[in-house]
Amino acid sequence: MKNLMSNLKGMNYKEFAVNHGEKIVLGFVALFVVFAIFTSKWTTEKRTPLELSQKVETAESQVKNSQWPEEQRKEFLKDDDLREKVSQLIDKGIEVTNYQFSHPLSWRLYAKKERAKEVDWMPIEDLVATYGRFIMMTRPLDAAMEEGAEGSDSKETEEAKPDEPEYNPFKKRTNVAGAGMGGPGGSAMAGLTFGNMPNAEADMMAAGGPGGYDPGGYAPPGELGAVPDGSMMEMGMSGGMAGPAREGRGLRFIAVRGVFDLATQQDKLERSLGDAYSMQNMQAGRILEFLDFQLQRQKIVPGANPAAGKWEDVDIETSIEVLKESADFDPEVVNTGITDRVFTMPLPSRIAGFWYKVATHPRVENFTLSQEEIEQELEFNRLVLDQYKKSHAGERVFKEKQKGFSNLQLGMREIRSQFMSDGQPEQMDSVFQGMASSMQQIRPGEELDEKKLIQKLKANVTAAGRLLLFRYFDFDLNPGETYKYRVRLVVRNPNFQRPIEEVVLPAVAEGETRMTPWSNETAAVTAEQDVYYYLQNVRPPRGANGITAQFEVFQWYPKTGTTIHSFLKTAVGDEIGGEQSAELYDVAKEEYDEKATVQFDTQNYLVDAIPSPSIRLEDHPDLNLPRQTRGHLPIDAEAIIVDNLGNLKSSKPPAASETYTYAKNMFDRERQSLAWVKEAAEARASAPTDAFGFGAEESASAEYYGLEGDMMGRPQKGKKSKRKKNPIRVGP
Repeated sequence: MKNLMSNLKGMNYKEFAVNHGEKIVLGFVALFVVFAIFTSKWTTEKRTPLELSQKVETAESQVKNSQWPEEQRKEFLKDDDLREKVSQLIDKGIEVTNYQFSHPLSWRLYAKKERAKEVDWMPIEDLVATYGRFIMMTRPLDAAMEEGAEGSDSKETEEAKPDEPEYNPFKKRTNVAGAGMGGPGGSAMAGLTFGNMPNAEADMMAAGGPGGYDPGGYAPPGELGAVPDGSMMEMGMSGGMAGPAREGRGLRFIAVRGVFDLATQQDKLERSLGDAYSMQNMQAGRILEFLDFQLQRQKIVPGANPAAGKWEDVDIETSIEVLKESADFDPEVVNTGITDRVFTMPLPSRIAGFWYKVATHPRVENFTLSQEEIEQELEFNRLVLDQYKKSHAGERVFKEKQKGFSNLQLGMREIRSQFMSDGQPEQMDSVFQGMASSMQQIRPGEELDEKKLIQKLKANVTAAGRLLLFRYFDFDLNPGETYKYRVRLVVRNPNFQRPIEEVVLPAVAEGETRMTPWSNETAAVTAEQDVYYYLQNVRPPRGANGITAQFEVFQWYPKTGTTIHSFLKTAVGDEIGGEQSAELYDVAKEEYDEKATVQFDTQNYLVDAIPSPSIRLEDHPDLNLPRQTRGHLPIDAEAIIVDNLGNLKSSKPPAASETYTYAKNMFDRERQSLAWVKEAAEARASAPTDAFGFGAEESASAEYYGLEGDMMGRPQKGKKSKRKKNPIRVGP
């Protein structure tokens, strides 16, 4: 025993556990198995496998055929419709407000900030280009007509939005809520603030010009109104009046339009700017700010590689100078909410026709306005601006770093958005009540649902904003040349000068501006040639005179914006042109001259001409030519021409020309469209005059030839109308 104890004291327990631990555990397991076997009670199954299988099948059959007793069904379901409850939960969801914690369970010591990264900028999309011509009002009216003069007509028929090619640029205009008066805006606008902007009344008295109205019409006898005080004497002292005192000139242009996907760009900005993004900053223009645009065009040259020409920048100053010459801006034909002051070019004041398809884009068709909506939009902008100027009297009307067209027009989209979000309730009520009052004056005698009108106005302000319209009219064109266009925008870098710890890479905060990708290239568009001429006949030399050729000439006349037509006799070596007598329609002055002296200028010269050959019938009886031909063979005369570029080409009679039918049809359609100009001129010429130079009936309505007559057309009694300047224009 002593030896055992001494051995135990000297035993290495760790070594014993390592060497014999597994044996001990295995022994305990064996003992447990033996214990379980001998203590368990084992019996044999008395049921056969067939009996067990039949019992299972019987139970399954009872489960399938069992029914829920109606009493128990009513007790559990009661009056609740389970399907309806499930449907409501799916559609409306579960209101979790009652189950949310009002305070976070744990607070972070430092909020995690997401670093800003470079913005993925969107390009202008679906860029298109269209050629056209129009007559622009270039000088205000001489007649000083006060606003609200009685005896004018504000009733007009609703003009449908014209479709090409039926679009008529010479259509006599009715009242389109017009742009009123205003002079060119120039460098004098630098530093201009809302507090010192000229009001509409001052503009009315300073200078006139119906930017968006009917170009005029003559006063039908027996339907003349009254003369404003002093107006008759003032016009009489000036030597009488031969028609509307205004001037215009024709302009050719290519309208380049595209759309900017503003909604998608906002999503990309939100993902890129991190914590710096907020919708309020977005709407205020502090995140997405357009500074300028770069428009390029490529001249398509003849040859094997038409697109070999270089892309060159378009000088937008050319179009800006044209806008400054315009008497005013025509009212916008799309919702103000899809325009931008930098790259949506304002519409020049046109005397005839309407801006529709060439001023819009297929993707913004839903935002194109009818004439009644143009009227409402113009008045709403004026009322909003009046209220906005009161609270922003010292604020600059444009930002120094913005270019494009920002110096010519106000950013009404931003102003309206800010007014609707930050404006005082009493200011909004004043605007909406003013709109209702204005619409009632414009549509006297018609019932007006004020609530419906206000709801529509609010919807118009908030509905737009997903797309922005890019629009540019290129006036710097050479007739007959073909161009393609592309554009990109210059935007302010929203991450400029952000702290280095707030951006992913230092380059993200470098550079004040960013450029969007280039847009798609437009399809090639050709500036139509101004002159079409066709050889009529060639006369052989007679005496001292050499060969002469007679040409039928159709020429677009920029001074009036209409086409002149004549037959010009030209000697070899002379230009096909010169001073000639021709019919001339002056839409701006509403004058028609049957034998006006005009200058034809084709810049093409006659090099040589060959008359149609003829023979003596008696010398060639074998040809069996009919006697009525008098020996003239069915061979056309031909002329050789050199153009201003030194290229030789031939001119043939109309029957042999591919373009004669086109030129003749266009000329005939224009003449039909201008019939009203001739009627107006003839009516003025046939009216007897009094001592002051007015017609006997004109003296009772001299103002009809002033502002009211030009804008409204045929007057109706009991109508009142106000003429106001387009409020978006910046400048005097």
